[in-house]
Amino acid sequence: MRKLLFLFAVCWGMVTPVCAQLSTDSLNALLTDKKQSVPERVATLNLLAAEYNRDSTNLALVLANEAYLLALKEENPSLQAASLLNLSEGYLYNDHYDQALSYGYTALDLCLAMKNDSAIARCLTNLGWIFYDTENTHFSLQYHQQAYDLYKKLGNSRRIAVSMNALGLVYLLKDEFETARKYFDSTLAIARQHHLEGMVATAHSNRGICENEFGRYNAAIADFNEALTVLRNKDVLSHAEVLNQMAHSHIMLQHYAEADTLLRTARHLIDQSNSNTRKEKLLDNLTNSALLYQELGEYRKAYSALQEYTTVRNQILSKSKSEAISALKLKREAKENETQIITLVAQKELRAFQRNALAIGVLLLLIIGLLLYSKMKQKQKKEQELEAVKRALIKQELERALLEKETLNNKLEFRDNDLKNYALYISQRNEMIRNFIDELAGLDIHSDAKKDNIARFNRMLHKFQHDLDINKDAHDFNLSVNEIHKDFFYNLLQQFPGLTENERRLCAQIRLNLSIKDIASLNNISVKSVEMARYRLRKVFSLDHKDSLSDFLKNF
Repeated sequence: MRKLLFLFAVCWGMVTPVCAQLSTDSLNALLTDKKQSVPERVATLNLLAAEYNRDSTNLALVLANEAYLLALKEENPSLQAASLLNLSEGYLYNDHYDQALSYGYTALDLCLAMKNDSAIARCLTNLGWIFYDTENTHFSLQYHQQAYDLYKKLGNSRRIAVSMNALGLVYLLKDEFETARKYFDSTLAIARQHHLEGMVATAHSNRGICENEFGRYNAAIADFNEALTVLRNKDVLSHAEVLNQMAHSHIMLQHYAEADTLLRTARHLIDQSNSNTRKEKLLDNLTNSALLYQELGEYRKAYSALQEYTTVRNQILSKSKSEAISALKLKREAKENETQIITLVAQKELRAFQRNALAIGVLLLLIIGLLLYSKMKQKQKKEQELEAVKRALIKQELERALLEKETLNNKLEFRDNDLKNYALYISQRNEMIRNFIDELAGLDIHSDAKKDNIARFNRMLHKFQHDLDINKDAHDFNLSVNEIHKDFFYNLLQQFPGLTENERRLCAQIRLNLSIKDIASLNNISVKSVEMARYRLRKVFSLDHKDSLSDFLKNF
Protein backbone atom coordinates (compact mmCIF):
# COMPACT_ATOMS: atom_id res chain seq x y z
CA MET A 1 0.00 0.00 0.00
CA ARG A 2 3.05 2.25 0.00
CA LYS A 3 3.56 2.53 -3.76
CA LEU A 4 0.60 4.77 -4.51
CA LEU A 5 -0.37 5.41 -8.14
CA PHE A 6 3.27 4.95 -9.11
CA LEU A 7 2.39 4.28 -12.76
CA PHE A 8 0.45 7.55 -12.98
CA ALA A 9 3.32 9.57 -11.61
CA VAL A 10 5.92 7.97 -13.90
CA CYS A 11 3.81 8.33 -17.04
CA TRP A 12 3.00 12.00 -16.37
CA GLY A 13 6.59 12.76 -15.38
CA MET A 14 8.58 10.98 -18.09
CA VAL A 15 6.63 10.39 -21.32
CA THR A 16 7.09 13.19 -23.86
CA PRO A 17 4.17 15.16 -25.31
CA VAL A 18 5.04 13.95 -28.84
CA CYS A 19 4.73 10.36 -27.69
CA ALA A 20 1.26 11.06 -26.38
CA GLN A 21 0.19 12.35 -29.80
CA LEU A 22 1.49 9.45 -31.94
CA SER A 23 0.12 5.93 -31.81
CA THR A 24 2.37 2.87 -31.77
CA ASP A 25 1.15 1.99 -35.27
CA SER A 26 2.22 5.40 -36.57
CA LEU A 27 5.63 5.10 -34.90
CA ASN A 28 6.17 1.57 -36.25
CA ALA A 29 5.28 2.84 -39.73
CA LEU A 30 7.95 5.54 -39.38
CA LEU A 31 10.58 2.86 -38.62
CA THR A 32 9.99 1.24 -42.03
CA ASP A 33 10.72 4.52 -43.81
CA LYS A 34 14.16 4.02 -45.37
CA LYS A 35 14.48 7.74 -46.08
CA GLN A 36 14.83 8.50 -42.38
CA SER A 37 18.19 9.86 -41.26
CA VAL A 38 19.96 8.17 -38.35
CA PRO A 39 19.00 10.91 -35.83
CA GLU A 40 15.37 10.67 -36.99
CA ARG A 41 15.38 6.90 -36.58
CA VAL A 42 16.90 7.20 -33.07
CA ALA A 43 14.21 9.72 -32.12
CA THR A 44 11.47 7.39 -33.46
CA LEU A 45 12.92 4.40 -31.59
CA ASN A 46 13.01 6.40 -28.35
CA LEU A 47 9.41 7.57 -28.75
CA LEU A 48 8.27 4.02 -29.45
CA ALA A 49 10.27 2.68 -26.48
CA ALA A 50 8.67 5.27 -24.19
CA GLU A 51 5.25 4.18 -25.43
CA TYR A 52 5.97 0.45 -24.97
CA ASN A 53 7.41 1.04 -21.49
CA ARG A 54 3.82 1.38 -20.31
CA ASP A 55 2.92 -2.28 -20.83
CA SER A 56 5.61 -4.08 -22.90
CA THR A 57 8.88 -3.27 -21.19
CA ASN A 58 10.89 -6.10 -22.77
CA LEU A 59 10.12 -4.79 -26.26
CA ALA A 60 10.82 -1.25 -25.05
CA LEU A 61 14.27 -2.32 -23.85
CA VAL A 62 15.09 -3.82 -27.27
CA LEU A 63 14.07 -0.59 -29.05
CA ALA A 64 15.89 1.65 -26.56
CA ASN A 65 19.05 -0.45 -26.86
CA GLU A 66 19.00 -0.15 -30.66
CA ALA A 67 18.49 3.61 -30.30
CA TYR A 68 21.45 3.87 -27.92
CA LEU A 69 23.80 1.96 -30.24
CA LEU A 70 22.86 4.24 -33.17
CA ALA A 71 23.25 7.34 -30.98
CA LEU A 72 26.75 6.18 -29.99
CA LYS A 73 27.74 5.89 -33.67
CA GLU A 74 26.37 9.38 -34.30
CA GLU A 75 28.29 10.68 -31.25
CA ASN A 76 25.17 12.61 -30.27
CA PRO A 77 25.01 13.10 -26.46
CA SER A 78 21.41 14.31 -26.52
CA LEU A 79 20.16 11.19 -28.32
CA GLN A 80 22.34 8.99 -26.12
CA ALA A 81 20.84 10.51 -22.96
CA ALA A 82 17.27 9.98 -24.24
CA SER A 83 18.04 6.33 -25.06
CA LEU A 84 19.70 5.72 -21.70
CA LEU A 85 16.71 7.24 -19.90
CA ASN A 86 14.37 4.84 -21.72
CA LEU A 87 16.65 1.91 -20.82
CA SER A 88 16.70 2.99 -17.19
CA GLU A 89 12.91 3.31 -17.12
CA GLY A 90 12.47 -0.11 -18.77
CA TYR A 91 14.73 -1.85 -16.27
CA LEU A 92 12.93 -0.03 -13.44
CA TYR A 93 9.58 -1.40 -14.64
CA ASN A 94 11.17 -4.88 -14.81
CA ASP A 95 12.45 -4.52 -11.21
CA HIS A 96 16.13 -4.65 -12.25
CA TYR A 97 17.10 -1.75 -10.03
CA ASP A 98 20.89 -1.97 -10.30
CA GLN A 99 20.79 -1.74 -14.11
CA ALA A 100 18.16 1.00 -13.98
CA LEU A 101 20.37 3.02 -11.62
CA SER A 102 23.49 2.51 -13.73
CA TYR A 103 21.80 3.73 -16.93
CA GLY A 104 20.11 6.55 -15.02
CA TYR A 105 23.41 7.88 -13.69
CA THR A 106 25.04 7.68 -17.13
CA ALA A 107 22.15 9.66 -18.64
CA LEU A 108 22.46 12.26 -15.85
CA ASP A 109 26.21 12.68 -16.50
CA LEU A 110 25.55 13.34 -20.21
CA CYS A 111 22.82 15.90 -19.43
CA LEU A 112 25.04 17.64 -16.86
CA ALA A 113 27.79 17.90 -19.48
CA MET A 114 25.29 19.45 -21.94
CA LYS A 115 24.02 21.82 -19.18
CA ASN A 116 20.42 21.10 -20.24
CA ASP A 117 18.32 21.87 -17.14
CA SER A 118 15.14 20.28 -18.51
CA ALA A 119 16.93 17.03 -19.39
CA ILE A 120 18.77 17.07 -16.04
CA ALA A 121 15.45 17.41 -14.20
CA ARG A 122 14.01 14.40 -16.08
CA CYS A 123 17.05 12.31 -15.13
CA LEU A 124 16.73 13.38 -11.49
CA THR A 125 13.03 12.45 -11.53
CA ASN A 126 13.90 9.01 -12.92
CA LEU A 127 16.51 8.46 -10.19
CA GLY A 128 13.98 9.58 -7.59
CA TRP A 129 11.53 6.89 -8.75
CA ILE A 130 14.23 4.19 -8.66
CA PHE A 131 15.02 4.92 -5.02
CA TYR A 132 11.29 5.34 -4.22
CA ASP A 133 10.52 1.92 -5.69
CA THR A 134 13.20 0.38 -3.46
CA GLU A 135 11.82 2.28 -0.44
CA ASN A 136 14.96 4.39 0.05
CA THR A 137 13.23 7.60 1.11
CA HIS A 138 16.42 9.59 1.77
CA PHE A 139 17.80 9.45 -1.77
CA SER A 140 14.35 9.53 -3.37
CA LEU A 141 13.52 12.77 -1.54
CA GLN A 142 16.90 14.23 -2.48
CA TYR A 143 16.47 13.64 -6.23
CA HIS A 144 12.80 14.62 -6.44
CA GLN A 145 13.55 17.85 -4.54
CA GLN A 146 16.38 18.69 -6.97
CA ALA A 147 14.06 18.03 -9.93
CA TYR A 148 11.36 20.23 -8.37
CA ASP A 149 13.86 23.10 -7.90
CA LEU A 150 14.90 22.91 -11.56
CA TYR A 151 11.31 22.80 -12.86
CA LYS A 152 10.46 25.77 -10.65
CA LYS A 153 13.44 27.64 -12.11
CA LEU A 154 12.24 26.78 -15.63
CA GLY A 155 8.64 27.74 -14.82
CA ASN A 156 7.26 24.42 -16.12
CA SER A 157 3.93 24.16 -14.26
CA ARG A 158 3.08 20.66 -15.49
CA ARG A 159 6.42 19.26 -14.35
CA ILE A 160 6.18 21.18 -11.08
CA ALA A 161 2.90 19.37 -10.39
CA VAL A 162 4.55 16.02 -11.16
CA SER A 163 7.45 16.74 -8.80
CA MET A 164 5.17 17.94 -6.01
CA ASN A 165 3.11 14.75 -6.31
CA ALA A 166 6.34 12.72 -6.19
CA LEU A 167 7.48 14.54 -3.04
CA GLY A 168 4.09 13.86 -1.47
CA LEU A 169 4.46 10.14 -2.23
CA VAL A 170 7.89 10.06 -0.59
CA TYR A 171 6.54 11.72 2.57
CA LEU A 172 3.65 9.25 2.49
CA LEU A 173 6.20 6.43 2.41
CA LYS A 174 7.87 8.04 5.45
CA ASP A 175 4.49 8.09 7.30
CA GLU A 176 4.61 11.91 7.43
CA PHE A 177 0.98 12.20 6.36
CA GLU A 178 0.40 15.88 7.16
CA THR A 179 3.32 16.93 4.97
CA ALA A 180 2.27 14.54 2.22
CA ARG A 181 -1.28 15.95 2.26
CA LYS A 182 0.03 19.50 1.74
CA TYR A 183 1.97 18.43 -1.35
CA PHE A 184 -1.07 16.60 -2.79
CA ASP A 185 -3.27 19.68 -2.19
CA SER A 186 -0.75 21.84 -4.08
CA THR A 187 -0.57 19.26 -6.87
CA LEU A 188 -4.36 19.27 -7.20
CA ALA A 189 -4.50 23.08 -7.36
CA ILE A 190 -1.89 23.26 -10.16
CA ALA A 191 -3.45 20.34 -12.06
CA ARG A 192 -6.90 21.96 -12.01
CA GLN A 193 -5.47 25.31 -13.08
CA HIS A 194 -3.76 23.78 -16.13
CA HIS A 195 -6.49 21.17 -16.86
CA LEU A 196 -4.22 18.15 -16.25
CA GLU A 197 -6.86 15.45 -15.81
CA GLY A 198 -4.42 12.64 -15.06
CA MET A 199 -2.73 14.61 -12.30
CA VAL A 200 -6.15 15.63 -10.90
CA ALA A 201 -7.05 11.94 -10.56
CA THR A 202 -3.66 11.13 -9.05
CA ALA A 203 -3.87 13.94 -6.47
CA HIS A 204 -7.42 12.96 -5.45
CA SER A 205 -6.43 9.31 -5.00
CA ASN A 206 -3.34 10.18 -2.97
CA ARG A 207 -5.35 12.59 -0.80
CA GLY A 208 -7.80 9.75 -0.20
CA ILE A 209 -4.99 7.57 1.10
CA CYS A 210 -3.98 10.35 3.50
CA GLU A 211 -7.59 10.54 4.71
CA ASN A 212 -7.48 6.77 5.33
CA GLU A 213 -4.39 7.22 7.46
CA PHE A 214 -6.16 9.98 9.44
CA GLY A 215 -9.14 7.66 10.00
CA ARG A 216 -11.48 9.84 7.92
CA TYR A 217 -12.74 7.01 5.74
CA ASN A 218 -15.85 8.70 4.31
CA ALA A 219 -13.75 11.67 3.19
CA ALA A 220 -11.30 9.20 1.62
CA ILE A 221 -14.10 7.52 -0.33
CA ALA A 222 -15.20 10.93 -1.63
CA ASP A 223 -11.67 11.60 -2.95
CA PHE A 224 -11.49 8.16 -4.55
CA ASN A 225 -14.83 8.72 -6.31
CA GLU A 226 -13.49 12.03 -7.67
CA ALA A 227 -10.46 10.17 -9.03
CA LEU A 228 -12.65 7.52 -10.68
CA THR A 229 -14.81 10.22 -12.29
CA VAL A 230 -11.73 11.74 -13.93
CA LEU A 231 -10.21 8.38 -14.93
CA ARG A 232 -13.33 7.02 -16.66
CA ASN A 233 -11.65 3.61 -17.20
CA LYS A 234 -8.85 5.15 -19.32
CA ASP A 235 -6.13 3.17 -17.54
CA VAL A 236 -7.02 -0.21 -16.04
CA LEU A 237 -4.11 -0.27 -13.57
CA SER A 238 -4.78 3.24 -12.28
CA HIS A 239 -8.47 2.36 -12.00
CA ALA A 240 -7.58 -0.81 -10.09
CA GLU A 241 -5.30 1.13 -7.74
CA VAL A 242 -8.12 3.50 -6.77
CA LEU A 243 -10.51 0.58 -6.23
CA ASN A 244 -7.95 -1.11 -3.95
CA GLN A 245 -7.66 1.98 -1.77
CA MET A 246 -11.41 2.53 -1.68
CA ALA A 247 -11.85 -1.10 -0.58
CA HIS A 248 -9.55 -0.39 2.38
CA SER A 249 -11.82 2.50 3.43
CA HIS A 250 -14.89 0.26 3.30
CA ILE A 251 -13.12 -2.45 5.33
CA MET A 252 -12.35 0.10 8.03
CA LEU A 253 -16.03 1.15 7.96
CA GLN A 254 -17.02 -2.55 8.20
CA HIS A 255 -18.74 -2.39 4.81
CA TYR A 256 -17.43 -5.84 3.96
CA ALA A 257 -19.71 -6.60 0.99
CA GLU A 258 -18.76 -3.34 -0.77
CA ALA A 259 -15.08 -3.97 -0.06
CA ASP A 260 -15.28 -7.50 -1.47
CA THR A 261 -16.90 -6.24 -4.69
CA LEU A 262 -14.26 -3.52 -5.13
CA LEU A 263 -11.38 -5.94 -4.56
CA ARG A 264 -12.76 -8.49 -7.00
CA THR A 265 -13.23 -5.80 -9.66
CA ALA A 266 -9.71 -4.47 -9.05
CA ARG A 267 -8.22 -7.98 -9.30
CA HIS A 268 -10.05 -8.51 -12.60
CA LEU A 269 -8.59 -5.27 -13.99
CA ILE A 270 -5.09 -6.16 -12.77
CA ASP A 271 -5.27 -9.59 -14.42
CA GLN A 272 -6.12 -7.91 -17.73
CA SER A 273 -2.84 -5.96 -17.80
CA ASN A 274 0.44 -7.24 -19.23
CA SER A 275 2.51 -4.48 -17.63
CA ASN A 276 5.10 -5.47 -15.06
CA THR A 277 3.81 -2.64 -12.87
CA ARG A 278 0.68 -4.72 -12.29
CA LYS A 279 2.61 -6.41 -9.47
CA GLU A 280 2.51 -3.15 -7.46
CA LYS A 281 -1.28 -3.04 -7.73
CA LEU A 282 -1.54 -6.76 -6.99
CA LEU A 283 0.33 -6.27 -3.72
CA ASP A 284 -2.23 -3.67 -2.58
CA ASN A 285 -5.07 -5.95 -3.65
CA LEU A 286 -3.67 -8.94 -1.75
CA THR A 287 -2.99 -6.86 1.38
CA ASN A 288 -6.56 -5.61 1.52
CA SER A 289 -7.94 -9.04 0.63
CA ALA A 290 -6.06 -10.62 3.54
CA LEU A 291 -7.38 -7.89 5.85
CA LEU A 292 -10.96 -8.45 4.63
CA TYR A 293 -10.78 -12.23 5.06
CA GLN A 294 -9.34 -11.79 8.53
CA GLU A 295 -12.23 -9.50 9.50
CA LEU A 296 -14.69 -12.05 8.10
CA GLY A 297 -13.02 -14.89 10.00
CA GLU A 298 -11.99 -16.69 6.79
CA TYR A 299 -8.46 -17.41 7.96
CA ARG A 300 -7.53 -19.95 5.28
CA LYS A 301 -8.26 -17.39 2.55
CA ALA A 302 -6.37 -14.72 4.50
CA TYR A 303 -3.35 -17.01 4.82
CA SER A 304 -3.50 -17.83 1.10
CA ALA A 305 -3.58 -14.12 0.21
CA LEU A 306 -0.57 -13.46 2.46
CA GLN A 307 1.37 -16.30 0.85
CA GLU A 308 0.70 -14.88 -2.61
CA TYR A 309 1.67 -11.40 -1.33
CA THR A 310 5.05 -12.70 -0.11
CA THR A 311 5.73 -14.41 -3.45
CA VAL A 312 4.93 -11.30 -5.50
CA ARG A 313 6.86 -8.95 -3.21
CA ASN A 314 9.98 -11.14 -3.40
CA GLN A 315 9.75 -10.90 -7.20
CA ILE A 316 9.76 -7.10 -7.00
CA LEU A 317 12.15 -6.23 -4.21
CA SER A 318 14.52 -8.14 -1.99
CA LYS A 319 16.84 -6.81 0.68
CA SER A 320 19.83 -7.66 -1.53
CA LYS A 321 18.44 -5.56 -4.41
CA SER A 322 17.87 -2.59 -2.12
CA GLU A 323 21.37 -2.83 -0.67
CA ALA A 324 22.86 -3.19 -4.17
CA ILE A 325 21.53 0.16 -5.37
CA SER A 326 22.53 1.82 -2.09
CA ALA A 327 26.05 0.52 -2.67
CA LEU A 328 26.03 1.92 -6.22
CA LYS A 329 24.93 5.29 -4.86
CA LEU A 330 27.71 5.33 -2.27
CA LYS A 331 30.26 4.26 -4.89
CA ARG A 332 29.21 7.13 -7.15
CA GLU A 333 29.46 9.64 -4.30
CA ALA A 334 32.92 8.34 -3.41
CA LYS A 335 34.05 8.70 -7.03
CA GLU A 336 32.70 12.26 -7.19
CA ASN A 337 34.52 13.15 -3.96
CA GLU A 338 37.75 11.61 -5.25
CA THR A 339 37.52 13.59 -8.51
CA GLN A 340 36.85 16.79 -6.58
CA ILE A 341 39.85 16.21 -4.30
CA ILE A 342 42.15 15.51 -7.27
CA THR A 343 40.95 18.69 -9.00
CA LEU A 344 41.50 20.81 -5.88
CA VAL A 345 45.00 19.40 -5.38
CA ALA A 346 45.88 20.06 -9.02
CA GLN A 347 44.59 23.63 -8.79
CA LYS A 348 46.53 24.20 -5.59
CA GLU A 349 49.74 22.88 -7.15
CA LEU A 350 49.18 25.04 -10.23
CA ARG A 351 48.70 28.19 -8.14
CA ALA A 352 51.78 27.36 -6.08
CA PHE A 353 53.80 26.82 -9.24
CA GLN A 354 52.62 30.11 -10.70
CA ARG A 355 53.51 31.98 -7.52
CA ASN A 356 56.95 30.36 -7.39
CA ALA A 357 57.62 31.10 -11.05
CA LEU A 358 56.63 34.73 -10.58
CA ALA A 359 58.83 35.06 -7.49
CA ILE A 360 61.76 33.51 -9.28
CA GLY A 361 61.25 35.84 -12.26
CA VAL A 362 61.20 38.92 -10.04
CA LEU A 363 64.30 37.77 -8.19
CA LEU A 364 66.11 37.14 -11.47
CA LEU A 365 65.35 40.69 -12.60
CA LEU A 366 66.42 42.29 -9.31
CA ILE A 367 69.46 40.33 -8.26
CA ILE A 368 70.61 38.56 -11.42
CA GLY A 369 74.14 37.44 -11.10
CA LEU A 370 74.89 38.76 -7.60
CA LEU A 371 72.22 36.74 -5.72
CA LEU A 372 72.14 33.62 -7.95
CA TYR A 373 73.23 31.35 -5.13
CA SER A 374 70.62 32.83 -2.76
CA LYS A 375 67.88 32.41 -5.40
CA MET A 376 68.69 28.72 -5.98
CA LYS A 377 68.71 28.14 -2.24
CA GLN A 378 65.26 29.68 -1.90
CA LYS A 379 63.88 27.62 -4.78
CA GLN A 380 65.20 24.42 -3.21
CA LYS A 381 63.56 25.33 0.09
CA LYS A 382 60.18 25.94 -1.57
CA GLU A 383 60.36 22.58 -3.37
CA GLN A 384 61.01 20.87 -0.05
CA GLU A 385 57.98 22.61 1.47
CA LEU A 386 55.85 21.58 -1.50
CA GLU A 387 57.00 17.98 -1.11
CA ALA A 388 56.13 18.10 2.60
CA VAL A 389 52.64 19.37 1.72
CA LYS A 390 52.21 16.53 -0.75
CA ARG A 391 53.28 13.96 1.83
CA ALA A 392 50.82 15.45 4.33
CA LEU A 393 48.01 15.25 1.76
CA ILE A 394 48.87 11.64 0.96
CA LYS A 395 48.88 10.79 4.67
CA GLN A 396 45.46 12.43 5.11
CA GLU A 397 44.11 10.45 2.14
CA LEU A 398 45.38 7.18 3.65
CA GLU A 399 43.82 8.00 7.03
CA ARG A 400 40.51 8.87 5.35
CA ALA A 401 40.56 5.61 3.36
CA LEU A 402 41.19 3.58 6.55
CA LEU A 403 38.36 5.40 8.33
CA GLU A 404 35.95 4.72 5.43
CA LYS A 405 36.96 1.05 5.42
CA GLU A 406 36.30 0.78 9.15
CA THR A 407 32.91 2.50 8.75
CA LEU A 408 31.97 0.14 5.92
CA ASN A 409 32.94 -2.90 8.02
CA ASN A 410 30.73 -1.65 10.86
CA LYS A 411 27.81 -1.19 8.46
CA LEU A 412 28.30 -4.68 7.04
CA GLU A 413 28.39 -6.17 10.53
CA PHE A 414 25.13 -4.38 11.42
CA ARG A 415 23.45 -5.64 8.25
CA ASP A 416 24.60 -9.20 8.98
CA ASN A 417 22.90 -9.02 12.37
CA ASP A 418 19.79 -7.61 10.73
CA LEU A 419 19.71 -10.47 8.20
CA LYS A 420 20.14 -13.01 10.98
CA ASN A 421 17.18 -11.62 12.94
CA TYR A 422 15.07 -11.52 9.80
CA ALA A 423 15.90 -15.14 8.99
CA LEU A 424 15.04 -16.22 12.55
CA TYR A 425 11.73 -14.41 12.27
CA ILE A 426 10.73 -16.09 9.00
CA SER A 427 11.84 -19.52 10.18
CA GLN A 428 9.94 -19.40 13.47
CA ARG A 429 6.79 -17.84 12.00
CA ASN A 430 6.62 -20.30 9.08
CA GLU A 431 7.15 -23.27 11.42
CA MET A 432 4.41 -22.03 13.72
CA ILE A 433 1.94 -21.57 10.84
CA ARG A 434 2.83 -24.96 9.31
CA ASN A 435 2.16 -26.68 12.62
CA PHE A 436 -1.18 -24.88 12.84
CA ILE A 437 -2.17 -25.92 9.29
CA ASP A 438 -1.07 -29.53 9.92
CA GLU A 439 -3.25 -29.74 13.00
CA LEU A 440 -6.17 -28.20 11.12
CA ALA A 441 -5.74 -30.80 8.39
CA GLY A 442 -5.95 -33.52 11.04
CA LEU A 443 -9.47 -32.55 12.07
CA ASP A 444 -12.10 -34.99 10.97
CA ILE A 445 -14.79 -32.65 9.69
CA HIS A 446 -17.08 -35.57 8.83
CA SER A 447 -16.91 -37.08 12.26
CA ASP A 448 -19.93 -37.16 14.55
CA ALA A 449 -17.75 -36.20 17.51
CA LYS A 450 -18.54 -32.53 17.07
CA LYS A 451 -17.83 -31.50 20.65
CA ASP A 452 -14.41 -33.19 20.60
CA ASN A 453 -13.53 -31.44 17.37
CA ILE A 454 -14.62 -28.08 18.75
CA ALA A 455 -12.59 -28.59 21.91
CA ARG A 456 -9.57 -29.66 19.92
CA PHE A 457 -9.98 -26.66 17.58
CA ASN A 458 -10.13 -24.28 20.56
CA ARG A 459 -6.95 -25.80 22.03
CA MET A 460 -5.22 -25.30 18.72
CA LEU A 461 -6.32 -21.66 18.55
CA HIS A 462 -5.09 -21.03 22.11
CA LYS A 463 -1.76 -22.67 21.28
CA PHE A 464 -1.47 -20.60 18.09
CA GLN A 465 -2.25 -17.42 20.03
CA HIS A 466 0.23 -18.42 22.73
CA ASP A 467 2.93 -18.94 20.10
CA LEU A 468 2.19 -15.50 18.72
CA ASP A 469 2.32 -13.93 22.21
CA ILE A 470 5.73 -15.37 23.07
CA ASN A 471 7.10 -14.49 19.62
CA LYS A 472 10.76 -15.18 20.42
CA ASP A 473 12.19 -13.45 17.39
CA ALA A 474 10.46 -10.21 18.40
CA HIS A 475 12.01 -10.62 21.86
CA ASP A 476 15.44 -11.14 20.29
CA PHE A 477 14.89 -8.12 18.10
CA ASN A 478 14.07 -5.95 21.13
CA LEU A 479 17.17 -7.22 22.95
CA SER A 480 19.29 -6.28 19.94
CA VAL A 481 17.75 -2.80 19.86
CA ASN A 482 18.43 -2.35 23.59
CA GLU A 483 22.05 -3.38 23.13
CA ILE A 484 22.75 -1.23 20.05
CA HIS A 485 20.95 1.90 21.24
CA LYS A 486 22.12 2.11 24.88
CA ASP A 487 22.96 5.80 24.55
CA PHE A 488 19.53 6.58 23.10
CA PHE A 489 17.71 4.92 26.02
CA TYR A 490 20.00 6.57 28.56
CA ASN A 491 19.44 10.08 27.13
CA LEU A 492 15.71 9.47 26.77
CA LEU A 493 15.28 8.32 30.39
CA GLN A 494 17.32 11.27 31.67
CA GLN A 495 14.66 13.62 30.35
CA PHE A 496 11.60 11.35 30.66
CA PRO A 497 12.24 8.93 33.59
CA GLY A 498 8.57 7.93 33.85
CA LEU A 499 8.46 6.02 30.53
CA THR A 500 7.39 2.38 30.80
CA GLU A 501 9.31 -0.47 29.16
CA ASN A 502 6.71 -0.76 26.37
CA GLU A 503 6.87 3.00 25.76
CA ARG A 504 10.66 2.90 25.58
CA ARG A 505 10.48 -0.02 23.15
CA LEU A 506 7.98 1.86 20.97
CA CYS A 507 10.26 4.93 20.98
CA ALA A 508 13.15 2.84 19.65
CA GLN A 509 11.00 1.28 16.93
CA ILE A 510 9.70 4.69 15.81
CA ARG A 511 13.27 6.02 15.80
CA LEU A 512 14.22 3.12 13.48
CA ASN A 513 11.62 4.46 11.01
CA LEU A 514 9.43 1.35 11.29
CA SER A 515 5.95 1.94 9.92
CA ILE A 516 2.83 1.70 12.10
CA LYS A 517 1.92 -1.60 10.48
CA ASP A 518 5.42 -3.04 10.98
CA ILE A 519 5.36 -2.04 14.67
CA ALA A 520 1.94 -3.63 15.12
CA SER A 521 3.11 -6.88 13.48
CA LEU A 522 6.36 -6.96 15.47
CA ASN A 523 4.63 -6.52 18.84
CA ASN A 524 1.61 -8.66 17.92
CA ILE A 525 -0.87 -5.86 18.56
CA SER A 526 -3.38 -4.00 16.39
CA VAL A 527 -2.61 -0.94 14.26
CA LYS A 528 -5.12 0.98 16.37
CA SER A 529 -3.17 0.12 19.54
CA VAL A 530 0.04 1.44 17.97
CA GLU A 531 -1.71 4.64 16.95
CA MET A 532 -3.02 5.15 20.48
CA ALA A 533 0.42 4.45 21.92
CA ARG A 534 1.96 7.03 19.55
CA TYR A 535 -0.71 9.51 20.61
CA ARG A 536 0.10 8.98 24.30
CA LEU A 537 3.81 9.43 23.59
CA ARG A 538 3.13 12.72 21.82
CA LYS A 539 1.27 13.92 24.91
CA VAL A 540 4.14 12.83 27.19
CA PHE A 541 6.62 14.70 24.98
CA SER A 542 4.28 17.74 24.65
CA LEU A 543 4.50 17.68 20.84
CA ASP A 544 2.24 19.75 18.60
CA HIS A 545 0.22 18.05 15.86
CA LYS A 546 2.59 19.36 13.19
CA ASP A 547 5.75 18.08 14.97
CA SER A 548 7.27 14.81 13.75
CA LEU A 549 7.58 12.19 16.52
CA SER A 550 10.30 10.37 14.56
CA ASP A 551 12.43 13.52 14.17
CA PHE A 552 11.95 14.36 17.88
CA LEU A 553 13.27 10.94 18.98
CA LYS A 554 16.28 11.18 16.65
CA ASN A 555 17.55 14.10 18.75
CA PHE A 556 18.38 11.79 21.69
